[in-house]
Amino acid sequence: MSQRDFRSRDARLGLYLVLPAVMLVILVVILPILSGIQISFTSQRVVGSEYETVGLKNYFDLFGDKNFIASLGRSAVWVLANGLFQTIVALLIALLINQPFKGQNFVRTWIILPWAVPAAVTAILWRWMFDATSGIINTSMMRLSLIEKPILFLANPEIAGISLTFVNSWRYVPFLTIIFLAALASVPEEEYEAARVDGAGFWLQFKSITFPNILPTLTVLGLVGTLWASNVFDIIWMMTRGGPGVATTTVPVLMYDTAFYGYNISRASAGAIIFLLLLVVFALVFIFLNRRQFIVVSETFKDLSK
Repeated sequence: MSQRDFRSRDARLGLYLVLPAVMLVILVVILPILSGIQISFTSQRVVGSEYETVGLKNYFDLFGDKNFIASLGRSAVWVLANGLFQTIVALLIALLINQPFKGQNFVRTWIILPWAVPAAVTAILWRWMFDATSGIINTSMMRLSLIEKPILFLANPEIAGISLTFVNSWRYVPFLTIIFLAALASVPEEEYEAARVDGAGFWLQFKSITFPNILPTLTVLGLVGTLWASNVFDIIWMMTRGGPGVATTTVPVLMYDTAFYGYNISRASAGAIIFLLLLVVFALVFIFLNRRQFIVVSETFKDLSK
């Protein structure tokens, strides 16, 4: 059998292996998006009800809706807060546990545990911990005389978003930490040794060696983290349902409320499509502005696949 025949057989095998994943993406992602686009051009109130085609009416109504515009702003703040906090904390933890110490392997193994906890369990756990009367956080702080009265973590509009950001970060920081640890492991040790010989301290080593080497990973995580954070619905809904008032009502929460409590699935679909398009535009612009870093990541994957 010739080399060309081997390549042809490998190509067919690769196609057969990828085909189930492609079909899954079509069924789970592409078809729902197409269905949402179709519904957004109608007056359908609930699934299965009669409707008529209304064109772009739902889109024009949303752009004139102050609640929708405000939810876009809250989504932007939510994404920015989660992205910055999670990235900084995960990087600091990765730098810390990347240093040799007793029990390092144990910590590296079990640090991923919060990420594996289901969202419902996370919400129940933190709602109890934040509770004003029996929550461990408030009771502990009052016993230590740190506060005079309980803090309404989820009932105060000024701090509800901060509380949710902390809980969401508690879930995702471990995963980001693992990614950063993998990136740190790829930095050549010889560069650190040369820097130490030259008398470079920790900060100079980080600025001149660590950061440039992990920048491609940081860039990719910036994009992925943004897309993840923008679509967070479960934690917000289970802990505050967008409240108090509308303080934590992001676009996903508002669209869910519009579809299943406002009985206007066509308008919710239009809002979801608008949000999707904004995310796509952001992703394309982000990739274009950081194309050099994405090229480095792409070349790294090619080297690993050889």
